[in-house]
Amino acid sequence: MDMNRMTSGVPMVRIDGARVRNLREAKGLTQLFLATSVGVTTDTISRWENKRYPTIKKENGLKLAEALEVELAEILESVAEAEPQPAAVEAPAAPTAAPAAPAAADAAPAPAPESGGQQEEEPAAEQVLPAARPPSWPKFAGAGVLLLALLAFLGWWVYPVSEQFTITASRLLPRHTVAGQPFPVAITVASNSTTPLSLIVRENLPEGAALLSAVPAYSAYEDKAREVKWLRKIDGSQVFAYMVKLKQPEGAAAFTGKVALSRGVGRQIEVSGNAVVQIGQFHWADADADGRISDEEILMVSDEFSGIKGLAINIDQVEEIWLGSGYVWNKEKKRFEVLP
Repeated sequence: MDMNRMTSGVPMVRIDGARVRNLREAKGLTQLFLATSVGVTTDTISRWENKRYPTIKKENGLKLAEALEVELAEILESVAEAEPQPAAVEAPAAPTAAPAAPAAADAAPAPAPESGGQQEEEPAAEQVLPAARPPSWPKFAGAGVLLLALLAFLGWWVYPVSEQFTITASRLLPRHTVAGQPFPVAITVASNSTTPLSLIVRENLPEGAALLSAVPAYSAYEDKAREVKWLRKIDGSQVFAYMVKLKQPEGAAAFTGKVALSRGVGRQIEVSGNAVVQIGQFHWADADADGRISDEEILMVSDEFSGIKGLAINIDQVEEIWLGSGYVWNKEKKRFEVLP
């Protein structure tokens, strides 16, 4: 059976649903992750795994294999499973040979030449040599080239070459903050892939951190592990931002993060950029901790954070401090006081 079919001009493949389910569970992936990676519903993934829809579009099969981090061939149903071989049939016995023709001696005698006449000797026939045949190797060579080209095309069609691309993930984290005061964090993930890329962004918050909001909305948050997860498909670049506050009164707090990919070399990358914030008496927008917000600092806030729609930044407070000559943190009243 041909595992790659054409239905109304659309390439189709026959997948092994049980193998898909086993691979997904072994890698700790959810049906939601596969559905998001392929661009279908979780109900469709369930039908595939239960072999209710064993034949699917080849395009979806490739995306499914990418999400499972395997080659397409590993999730295809084998020929032996798809079509049992028929039992061997005994070949019929060879037919009995026909009786041999009577010997030449038994044949009717040739008529004798007429009496009185001398038999005329016939001249020997001129021997004609057959014309030389052109060599057949060019024909076979041409057929071989065509066969190799066909096999190369089929190999590319079933097992396309993986796209080579680069991906980066960088965190923008303020250098300073005050305990109990909200501050923003932004992770920018960028890729030069020519096709949309499914990925999972994992961000681990420091102990005592409280997650307030996230843009886009996070897919899951494990409170015990303080891990934020986003399951998304990006096309080019995507910013994952959130608001958080810390409880510890002073010291340093560290953030860590990783990005897991559905395909590509490495499959997982670390989030680079600033990973430590100092907890003290300085506003998060005061990058150099000099007790004021300069023109450069407010422009940085505007460039990096104001364009993230839905992120609850108190931009009015930042602008008020910028317009003043400086600020101080009132520990008793737990607020910033702007100096005239």
